Amino acid sequence: MGGAADAKKAPFGSSLMSVFMHADAADVALMVLGLVGAIGDGISTPAMLLITSRIFNDLGSGPDLLQEFSSKIDENARNLVFLALGCWVMAFLEGYCWSRTAERQASRMRARYLAAVLRQDVEYFDLKVGSTAEVIASVSNDSLVVQDVLSEKVPNFVMNAAMFFGSYAVALALLWRLTLVALPSVLLLIIPGFMYGRILIGLARRIREQYTRPGAVAEQAISSVRTVYSFAAERATMAQFSAALEESTRLGIKQGLAKGIAIGSNGITFAIWAFNVWYGSRLVMYHGYQGGTVFAASASIILGGLALGSGLSNVKYFSEASAAGERVLAVIRRVPKIDSGSDTGEELANVAGEVEFKNVEFCYPSRPESPIFASFCLRVPAGRTAALVGSSGSGKSTVVALLERFYDPSGGEVALDGVDIRRLRLKWLRAQIGLVSQEPALFATSIMENILFGKEDAAPEEVTAAAKAANAHNFISQLPQGYDTQVGERGVQMSGGQKQRIAIARAILKSPKILLLDEATSALDTESERVVQEALDLASVGRTTIVVAHRLSTIRNADMIAVMQYGEVKELGSHEELIADENGLYSSLVRLQQTRESNEVDEVSGAGSTSAVGQSSSHSMSRRFSAASRSSSARSLGDAGDADHTEEPKLPLPSFRRLLMLNAPEWRQALMGGFSAIVFGGIQPAYAYAMGSMISVYFLTDHNEIRDKTRAYALIFVALAVLSFLINIGQHYNFGAMGEYLTKRIREQMLTKILTFEIGWFDRDENSSGAICSQLAKDANVVSTRQKLSMLMLQRKFI
Repeated sequence: MGGAADAKKAPFGSSLMSVFMHADAADVALMVLGLVGAIGDGISTPAMLLITSRIFNDLGSGPDLLQEFSSKIDENARNLVFLALGCWVMAFLEGYCWSRTAERQASRMRARYLAAVLRQDVEYFDLKVGSTAEVIASVSNDSLVVQDVLSEKVPNFVMNAAMFFGSYAVALALLWRLTLVALPSVLLLIIPGFMYGRILIGLARRIREQYTRPGAVAEQAISSVRTVYSFAAERATMAQFSAALEESTRLGIKQGLAKGIAIGSNGITFAIWAFNVWYGSRLVMYHGYQGGTVFAASASIILGGLALGSGLSNVKYFSEASAAGERVLAVIRRVPKIDSGSDTGEELANVAGEVEFKNVEFCYPSRPESPIFASFCLRVPAGRTAALVGSSGSGKSTVVALLERFYDPSGGEVALDGVDIRRLRLKWLRAQIGLVSQEPALFATSIMENILFGKEDAAPEEVTAAAKAANAHNFISQLPQGYDTQVGERGVQMSGGQKQRIAIARAILKSPKILLLDEATSALDTESERVVQEALDLASVGRTTIVVAHRLSTIRNADMIAVMQYGEVKELGSHEELIADENGLYSSLVRLQQTRESNEVDEVSGAGSTSAVGQSSSHSMSRRFSAASRSSSARSLGDAGDADHTEEPKLPLPSFRRLLMLNAPEWRQALMGGFSAIVFGGIQPAYAYAMGSMISVYFLTDHNEIRDKTRAYALIFVALAVLSFLINIGQHYNFGAMGEYLTKRIREQMLTKILTFEIGWFDRDENSSGAICSQLAKDANVVSTRQKLSMLMLQRKFI
């Protein structure tokens, strides 16, 4: 969205500050405490190694004087206890403070971003937003990126940085010779972190992009499930879904291989230990250093290098968060030309409702080369009904858009009671106008809450009165849950006529002085049109009403009719006045429409007029049946629904065995991955044994024995390095393949089963297309991830 280019141009330091722009005083305090905690947490490890070196030296040297020896051991033990308590406090501050402030700042960012988006004018959405999905992705993804960085990546970076500097400070203080010799090994410790960052993050991004393809296929099929069922297209849909999953499966297997190589390359630490063990023995034999000091310095060097690699891997997340923060700030700081959040402007004490367009010039921002109005003029007296008719593209709906001030004219003015609407406070102006469009936008909530969008603080009595005025109260009262009935996603539970009447009630609730009807009945059948038209006629009484209509039969009773062509009013007058001119545009439009309707009747009639009546009745019944099928089968059938209510079938208990059986075709990968995991589980005990034994070697007195044992343990460390690399590749590649195939298989089986359910199941509130697609995407991934982790952990813990 807007601001992405700016985010690229901004220096990294300044753009990084955009991540913290939503912090208040409490957040600053939390971040300071979290910073102290992260530094303390990082320093605790080198401090522990420093104390450990003293303990090893005391134990290795033996008690020359028993009392002095006991005193030293007691002192170091107390220091370890104090260090443990301090580490607990620091880790708590690090975890709690950063998580808390991240949640607070991300929540504030989402609220500000959504408020800023809703503040924008329509021009912004025409020019800079590709779709509503882009807005939703920004408000969720960008805030989640920032929240993740604040809660995890920043404290992790600070902690690792503190550990790196603390470890090398301790190593230099303990044994500067070994530290300087081993310093180049830091580069080898950093490489695995960057490998993981570069390759795996790139693959993860490609997988996320690829994952949208099967999701799009599933969303289209589920949202249009009636069409899929009517054409028996379930098999074709599944074929498309499976084909779309193939590429993400291949990339997932590739990701497992890359992860195995990246994590396996951490085995370089064993090779570095081999060098440090060998060189440390030389320092013990020829320079008189103590064994505990050599061990602590070696451990500090390796842990410090690993910490640096782990910390630097977070830098890429800082870049992503900075870009996300800049995108959000660009929207928040953008001041629209038509600012709905501004409180400036006049408010008229008494609104009569007279509307006048004076020499208006206008073209849409997305099509500046195609002017809609050149010098448009129209005056609608207060309390009168004006109808706008004409061919498509003549500018009828543009009149509504300009009066609602979705756009401003480039020339001329639109006046309310003689005052240019640009001088009026925008929210007040829109509160005086009620709009009912061709396809009313109902939200996935109850009828009551949909009507309350017209006036949030309205009493229930006012809602009922508005529904009665809109001819909607009767059908609402007949529903089992009345005004609490859920309308479903985009109003799918309601018929077209019911949705229109709810929209009319919503418009009437705020008692508008001006009522705008933009082709409010054009999408309805004859019966629904009659009912809705009666509601519109009732709602128009005493209000200035502007009607945009294609069906001329609905505007016969209008006080004035404006015939528009090419952005100009060609004819103006009442129905009787305009129809009197047989050569006029209005008369020709009436004749064309009558001819088309008579042709349709002739085609439908077939065997006679009774057939026509039957067909019309059948069409009407078809509409009602469609509406009934959309009604929630769990609640809108009243008593019948209660009679049909049966207990939910008891699902079998979750079984890890059943999960493994789903992976049965991948038994080869399971054997190889399981063997690799078992061997890898034995590497750490072998490493611990070799390390513990090596500490005792440093305290031997025979140099030949030190040399022989050092050589043996150094070779063990080299072997562990090679084995760790190969085994990690084996386990992560094989378990990754198992997980990807399991994910693909589960998603296919889920969608196959879902496409066998009856239509009534899809009409339930909990089974919206969004909820089902979310289950398809997330549940299978969760099962796959848990399966991989369970097998890895079980087999490692077994060892």
